[in-house]
Amino acid sequence: MPWHAGCWPITPMRRVTIYGIALAVAVVAVVAGVDLLTQTDEERIERVLDEMRSAAAAGRSDRLAALLDLDGDGFEVAIGRDRERFDADDVEALEEYLADGLAWIGDASLRLEGTTVQVSGERAHAYFRVVLLRRDAADQSVPIDLTLRRAGDEWRVTRFRALSTAGERSARR
Repeated sequence: MPWHAGCWPITPMRRVTIYGIALAVAVVAVVAGVDLLTQTDEERIERVLDEMRSAAAAGRSDRLAALLDLDGDGFEVAIGRDRERFDADDVEALEEYLADGLAWIGDASLRLEGTTVQVSGERAHAYFRVVLLRRDAADQSVPIDLTLRRAGDEWRVTRFRALSTAGERSARR
């Protein structure tokens, strides 16, 4: 095998090394690509939260109801000490309940802050604050605790718990 200045002879060992490096680069690229395409449970839940915020801001009780778990455990709403429970037979009552809640939001803009998601198997909790930004009134901030259940590849909300704020308690008196 002649040796030319500036060229290395490609021996069988070097050929194996070159193929090995090329294969390793290809494997890393495939793994990185799959990881970028695969959503984690936390990302899916954050997408559900964003869809809920968007549906609430648009006043769409039907879109909001589609994110709730009426088939599994049913859906529970707890606002302060008031509790309501809905299951698959209560779709109309749920949409009416949601429409009333969305009417209270009115034309306020909604923002979610401080989102924390904890996943444990088929269950998850999301904790955050909903900030209602109103044009003619002070902003309101309400802490929210959601419980979610995995349904296939998607997550559905089984419980919505809004903790009362001091301003809400005094307004009810």
